Amino acid sequence: MSIDDDVTFLRAVPYFRGLPDEDLAQIRTRCHTRHLEDGEILLLEGAPAEALYIVRSGRVRVFKTSADARKEQVLIVLGPGETFNDVPVFDGGPNPASVQATTPGTSLCVLPAARVAHLLATNPRVAANVIRVLAGRLRHLTLLVEDLSFHDITQRVARLLIEESARSGGPVTLSQQAMAMRVGTAREVVSRALRTLEQRGAITRRQHQIVEVRPQVLRALLGDSVGPDD
Repeated sequence: MSIDDDVTFLRAVPYFRGLPDEDLAQIRTRCHTRHLEDGEILLLEGAPAEALYIVRSGRVRVFKTSADARKEQVLIVLGPGETFNDVPVFDGGPNPASVQATTPGTSLCVLPAARVAHLLATNPRVAANVIRVLAGRLRHLTLLVEDLSFHDITQRVARLLIEESARSGGPVTLSQQAMAMRVGTAREVVSRALRTLEQRGAITRRQHQIVEVRPQVLRALLGDSVGPDD
């Protein structure tokens, strides 16, 4: 990537929006790139936090694991321009969750924690951007808690399909196991939920693959009680 490409990329990162190009060029000199294999674990929950990570290409999932390592809950899936490991970089604590690459060719910009602290102390615009981003993350986690507490599994799967269809612009390619980790249940329960959604006309499947998602039908079902699957 050229210097101009790097600056263009950093300009779109929420933390750096509104910064002049000379500031972005300085940030670029402090970043290094890390490439991940599909499925590679980058961070483990509880480990020290040494850097802020920005997804350059591909996707990563941020997840928590139960004490017996038998269950996982995906907190968020992030794509290009999005950041993770933010909170421990800001408060000095350990990583609150683990992070894993979910696509081939995932690459990251790595910005050392000391550089992030310097930016916060010297650049009011970065500090304001940080508040805005963390407020959005808090809103996301609040909705996740609401989903897990008040919605049944079929409704959670419906919401996930809406989100993933909007992200991909079409079919949803997540496996049933991946969906289960996103909505906090077992694969078999997701399978039953998908059958329910197919019967309601919200999705079309061929050989157990989702080939069409109808967001309007899914949104209508979210306003109804669609059956206690959990």
